[in-house]
Amino acid sequence: MLPHRYPLLLSLALLAPPLHAQDGEQLYALYCSACHAPDGKGATGGAFPPLAGSEWVHGNPKRSVAIVLKGLEGPVDVAGKSYNLAMPPQGAVLGDDQIAAILSYVHSAWGNKGGEVKRDLVRAARSEFESRTEPWTAPELLKILPLEKKPTALANLTSRIYKGQWVQTPDFSKIEAENVEEEHHGMIDTTIAGLNQDFGIVWEGDFMAPVNGEYTFKLDADDGARLILNGHPVAEVKGLGPIGEKRRMSEGKIALKAGANPIRVEYFQGKGNQGISLGWKLAGAKQWQWLSPKNAQSQGAPTIPLLPKEDRTVIYRNFIEGTTPRGIGFGFPGDVNMAYSADNLAPELLWTDGFIDAGRHWTDRGMGFQAPIGENVVTLTAQRFLPPSARFKGYSLDPKGNPTFHVKMEGQLLRDAWAPGENGSLIRTLSLTGGSSVLEIPLGDNPEVTPAKSVSLSPGKPVTVTYKLN
Repeated sequence: MLPHRYPLLLSLALLAPPLHAQDGEQLYALYCSACHAPDGKGATGGAFPPLAGSEWVHGNPKRSVAIVLKGLEGPVDVAGKSYNLAMPPQGAVLGDDQIAAILSYVHSAWGNKGGEVKRDLVRAARSEFESRTEPWTAPELLKILPLEKKPTALANLTSRIYKGQWVQTPDFSKIEAENVEEEHHGMIDTTIAGLNQDFGIVWEGDFMAPVNGEYTFKLDADDGARLILNGHPVAEVKGLGPIGEKRRMSEGKIALKAGANPIRVEYFQGKGNQGISLGWKLAGAKQWQWLSPKNAQSQGAPTIPLLPKEDRTVIYRNFIEGTTPRGIGFGFPGDVNMAYSADNLAPELLWTDGFIDAGRHWTDRGMGFQAPIGENVVTLTAQRFLPPSARFKGYSLDPKGNPTFHVKMEGQLLRDAWAPGENGSLIRTLSLTGGSSVLEIPLGDNPEVTPAKSVSLSPGKPVTVTYKLN
């Protein structure tokens, strides 16, 4: 379980004498603790993914076996934190007995609630994945061995399935349901119907509000949906269209009392793709809590995660949710991302964790705006501040794919360069050539991103600013 950047440790482990008694704790200390730490919390202050309390360890042990056998590389979220390391495959180093012993210890140590991992399971997985020659990526592995779903704020949830053709959400009280099911997983998910088109679903249950307060709900759907809480309409997506189309997405606020609040979600699907996205958060909270599969996309388009390489930035030139139609996204190494508006001539979004899912726009020219994969999306600016004469003149990329945007004004050229910094930061360098006018450049009005609201930019005097999301 050692990253490729520590070949010496791996070599020492290979030279170590075998443990004849397959003691999982001793084997873990020998082969795994250098990176995951003796206490399972990740070595060097948590620079490596933890195994203690990890959702990747909870549930189906075959997932852990697959990782040990074939390795794991690229971005992965563990216990609320993102990592981008590489764990090499250990299937050629460790025997079935050793892997079973190590994982039996890991699955039951440090408060983990798993049981014994059988040698027969390891042997079967080794045979099943024998032809695989590359380490897993997180999306690949989760597609076949998904993480167990966490409980949501929904209780006593039922679903009713309806058949029909509609262009707006109908009055389901006047339609007879095909069947009624209890949804013990507490999830709003259109795939429960097992249907492709011309159907509707109504979910009813209780939203368990943790405290008294004002709650914001965000609803999106392919095609239409309506959210009702305590008998009051809160949000509605009307008509036909895909998830992620900014003009159709709906948000609403409602005051709720702690405890059970009756909730009703109505949904209909016409032709083509399907899907629903429903999230909530308390006033002042940063993160959305999801009542649907996280950041659900229209079912039907494949998932194509677009992620930066270890030392190279990636670009996405399609409609990005939260910015203008001429938004240009950049995913930087270090799991920090930015979207620049060529309409407003300014950066408009910053976010951490994953960059973007290109499946919608890279498959059959899918329509609509695509939401970032990461959740912590912050708006820097949402309007144009440069003079009317300013014109976008494109952008250039350095050898690592980092962009510099060029804006031409009367007698002056503004250059706006971005590059990754340390510890998930972004370095922005502004420079102005020509003329004598001084520009006041807004840096963003969100105090969690940058302490300064603007800088004065004079010709020939570049200014460098560091952005970091808290």
